[in-house]
Amino acid sequence: MRDSRPPNVLLICGDDLNAWIGPLGRHPGVRTPQIDALARRGVVFTHAYCTAPHCNPSRTSVFTGLRPSTTGVYVGEVFTTRDRITLPEHFRACGYTTFGAGKVFHGQYDYRTATRRYATTATWLDSHNRPELWDEFHPCADEPLPPGRPFNAFFDFRRDEVPDWYCHFDWGPLPDELGERLPDVRVAEQAIEFLRRPHERPFFAAVGFYRPHLPWYVPKRYFDMHPLEAVAIPDVRPDELEGVPPIARDWALTPADHERVVASGHWRRAVQGYLASMTFCDEMIGRVVAALDATGRADDTIVVVWGDNGFHLGEKLHWRKFTLWEEATRIPLLVRAPGRARAGHRCTTPVSLLDLFPTLVELTGTREAPGLEGESFAGSLAGAETERRSLPISTWGRGNHSVRSQRWRHTRYRDGTQELYDHEADPRERSNLAGRSEHAETIAALAAHLDRIQEE
Repeated sequence: MRDSRPPNVLLICGDDLNAWIGPLGRHPGVRTPQIDALARRGVVFTHAYCTAPHCNPSRTSVFTGLRPSTTGVYVGEVFTTRDRITLPEHFRACGYTTFGAGKVFHGQYDYRTATRRYATTATWLDSHNRPELWDEFHPCADEPLPPGRPFNAFFDFRRDEVPDWYCHFDWGPLPDELGERLPDVRVAEQAIEFLRRPHERPFFAAVGFYRPHLPWYVPKRYFDMHPLEAVAIPDVRPDELEGVPPIARDWALTPADHERVVASGHWRRAVQGYLASMTFCDEMIGRVVAALDATGRADDTIVVVWGDNGFHLGEKLHWRKFTLWEEATRIPLLVRAPGRARAGHRCTTPVSLLDLFPTLVELTGTREAPGLEGESFAGSLAGAETERRSLPISTWGRGNHSVRSQRWRHTRYRDGTQELYDHEADPRERSNLAGRSEHAETIAALAAHLDRIQEE
């Protein structure tokens, strides 16, 4: 990086992009060549976690540096406390040009209305994205929907009263002529156009891609990269929920996604749709990174690729996110920071997306941002596995929290029930050890991190 001014920052997020990415090797057949290439140029965090298994509270934590229990944003609430500076506001106050495109803060498509009207497009509802925080901001465009949906035939969109949960729970190839109209393509183009401009000041750019969020509609060529006969479904057993507290069991089985998917014979097709959408997202990320490289400013720019939450595809008899288990909380996180990060390093220290704000402050040398609740992981980028004071904590609704160390996951629910999983012996979290006296000290040590959470 040049010494004349602070480094630029480029944040790239994939919506519902889980920890199946190629560099983590957690699922066979994944194709993320652009992310793989970026991993070779930067640092991959093998144990990175979101603060909440839902887009809105997770993104609010990233952009405020605060826990859901502090912001009060647990699910769909809008963060309104104005005495807390957000990430783009911090960098703009430090002399940066701020740019945002796509799903950065939370927003969503109105699939409910599109389904009931059998519309050919879904309208973007930009309720949380706060354009006023940016020097330039581009929301998502409306999304083209394929004819003949739903492909999984769970409902007849023309006749049935479709529950909101299922208005976008679908997957299948999008006609090629609609492919270039996908909102993520436009977001990539807007980011590329911004990067190609001359910049007299350092920039902070946040780019949010909507895929692989449901519905998994991407052009057929991405499906062709994942032939159905080669698609592996997750290893799932009928007794996955044995020993699970009632709250978690209810989360897992409501709505009855897994039952529907298995009964319809669509499990493998659904996983194919997710993999295809991951590959599509990967290509969009690659376009933006290639554009940065072409400007000659790559050595002056910190690049972060992250997912806002994990995603189940049948694990624990569950689909989507909305749990405090590993698949819903573990996320991809890659950082390329020239001059600060060791290329190709794999950091195994558990970190949280809550740590991203203080890390970027440290890496850019910008002035201190008071009140942040995360802990910078900048010291881990050079290859040292530094000891940290805090462990990643994920929250789903008031009073439900899960803490993750390198070996253990401990979860405490609002009714006092608990889970404890030993990831060395039980990486799929099938044996709840919370009731065993020999693990009392482990639970006490992990619970001490949860006891620090203050909820109003």
